Amino acid sequence: MLPLRYMMFAAQHRGTREQQQDTVNSSLPELQEERGVICVLSDGMGGLTAGAQVSLAVAETMVSTFNDSPVTDTPEQILLRGCSFCQQKALAIREQAGDAGATLAAVLLRNGRCSFLSVGDSRIYLFRAGALILLTRDQNKRNRIERQIGLGRMPEEALRDATRSALSAYIGKPDLDQADRGSRSFAVSPGDRILLVSDGVYTTLAEAEMAQAMTLPGEAGVRDMIYRVVGKNLPGQDNCSAAVVDCLAAV
Repeated sequence: MLPLRYMMFAAQHRGTREQQQDTVNSSLPELQEERGVICVLSDGMGGLTAGAQVSLAVAETMVSTFNDSPVTDTPEQILLRGCSFCQQKALAIREQAGDAGATLAAVLLRNGRCSFLSVGDSRIYLFRAGALILLTRDQNKRNRIERQIGLGRMPEEALRDATRSALSAYIGKPDLDQADRGSRSFAVSPGDRILLVSDGVYTTLAEAEMAQAMTLPGEAGVRDMIYRVVGKNLPGQDNCSAAVVDCLAAV
């Protein structure tokens, strides 16, 4: 396996909202030789109090957990520990501010392999050889309904439920009992890109548009993706954020 180095880029826009409640964070480049890299995107829930506060706490907590964890810990252990710490921070914020929550999407790359974890509906994609591959599953009511329909436990009419886009899991949910993660890490190669986006991106752009933006190198790719969102000029445009980790051949 070729030795790799990683570069991270991000871009954001507030949309038509009064406040930016998305937060993006990543580890320092100089740590990657020893620890690898972590990149985190968190989308504060606009319908709840202190969404921006929770998203900031989530992004900072995941990176600090990565920095403070023993180098002998597996990426999966680090991601799960970080998620647990995020939940503790969010519950503490709830005690002071009332209802509060945020999504979590995190990727950890080390030794040419990628591990990921998500809670909520921020998404993680792999961009490889011109194809955009969704790695995560949105944790919302719709997906739960679809599973029940597939098992014959609900009629298809249940998909008409007006609340089907409501999240079934998010950081800060008092009874949080699920996180989406790969059963194991997967190998990455030079030219691969790992993309993290908030729902303000993928609900506005088709996957083909997102993939086209990813053909641009480095920061230009995420900037173009956000330009495309803003260019739609949609009323009520949500906050939109995109972050990418480029996998490059070590020099």
